[in-house]
Formats: sequence, structure tokens, C-alpha cells
Amino acid sequence: MPRAISFRKRNRKGVQDMILRIENGSKRFGKNDLFDCFSCTFDFSKHSFYRVTGDSGRGKTTLLRILSSLEKLDRGEVEWILGEAARGGEQPRVSWMFQENRLLEGLSGIKNLSLIPSRYSFEEKKEFFAFLVGLENLDKPVSAYSGGMKRRLSFLRALIFDFSLLLLDEPSTGIDHENRVKMEEFLLSHIGKRPLIFVSHEDPILWKNYGVLKL
Repeated sequence: MPRAISFRKRNRKGVQDMILRIENGSKRFGKNDLFDCFSCTFDFSKHSFYRVTGDSGRGKTTLLRILSSLEKLDRGEVEWILGEAARGGEQPRVSWMFQENRLLEGLSGIKNLSLIPSRYSFEEKKEFFAFLVGLENLDKPVSAYSGGMKRRLSFLRALIFDFSLLLLDEPSTGIDHENRVKMEEFLLSHIGKRPLIFVSHEDPILWKNYGVLKL
């Protein structure tokens, strides 16, 4: 029977002390075992950022989906040990940047951002948009954007949500060096001490001292 995530609170000081753990997890698609008796730990008191690497088909995206409850293990346990990541009795708030951009292409870029619950004002969202996507594109429909512009908008949308855990799946796909630097700068200036797990086949340019899980 598929196993759900368990949430356990203990007296930890902040979101940077959150721990995510998989114990003896197994996941099968058809006849293929993606994970078999797999265990891993993301201890955010040691690293604020974790990078997941591995060859294509090893289950990197599936791992993120399991951690965020979008997929369930066939066997095994997924546990979150929470500090202040859950306010009061709430479960932690996960923000995703998927491999697919999943934007509303008939709407403008700023309208896509306006639909996201956020602590940021409309004027702040415009400022962020201008930095990452370009102010001249603010009111254009997303369908008119280039692939790189859509990717940067998808990144920004994930960042403005009031999350306690951020998951980025290949965030720099189709992004040139200059815009990768902008994206990494923006994240460093806005994430604070909140945890990040990212999947990437490219080494980050500015992000340093992150933990690594190789599948």
C-alpha cells in the first residue's frame, strides 16, 4: 500500500533546522524498480541548499515529487521533522519549479505572478519581473515569450510564493550564462535561510557549500 508522509514536530529553532528523510523507500514504475530500499536525509542544519544529481532516468524528479507528496512510495517511510517550518499546526508550504513551465500562456507575465499568493506587493513583483524577464515584456502574453523568458518567469513565480521549502527541477535549462547569474543572485537575496533542494545537471555559478545527493 502506498505510504504517506509523516510530519513530526520537535523543538528546533527554525526552518533551517528542518530535516527531510526517506527510510527504506521503494518505488516501481511498471516492471522497473526506480528505488529499492533507498534511504536519504536532507538535514538543513548542515546545508541550506541540497543538489540532487545523477544520470537520466535515475529518479531525480520522482524523488522531489515524493518529498512533496505528489508521488507516494510503494514501501518505506517519508518523514519531515519540523521546526518553525510549519507555523502553528500547519504543514510546511512547498513551492515548485517543475521541468515544464506550467504557465498560463494566454495571460501576461505579470498576471501569472499576480495569481500566486505572496507576501510581496504588486510593485515589488513588477520590480522582480523587470530584473529577471524585462519590463518591456510585462503586459505581453506569455505565449509570445522565448523559451528562456518562460523559464525565468517560472523561476520567479516559484520564488515569490511564501514557501518553507523550495524545489527546483532543472531551473537553468535553456538559460544563458548572464541570466543564470541573475537567477542565482535573485535567489540568494530573497530565500533567506529557507531550505532549497534543486535538481541540476549543471554546476551552479554562485551557489556554494551545498549538500549533494547522487542517485
